[in-house]
Amino acid sequence: MTKEDCRANALKCYRVAQKAADRDVRRTLLALAVQWRELATQIERLQRLQPNNASEAALSGRRPTLH
Repeated sequence: MTKEDCRANALKCYRVAQKAADRDVRRTLLALAVQWRELATQIERLQRLQPNNASEAALSGRRPTLH
């Protein structure tokens, strides 16, 4: 899952929340949107911390290891 995927999911939750009639459903969807955005931010932060690991993995065909 990429940071872009997470942000797209956040946007979907936000859009559905805007149309939700039920206040609890809307609140839950907005909370999920926030969590998706936070996950995207965490992924972005990890990618900045481990650029060499990800690059080496891509060159060798391995998947990068996230700690």
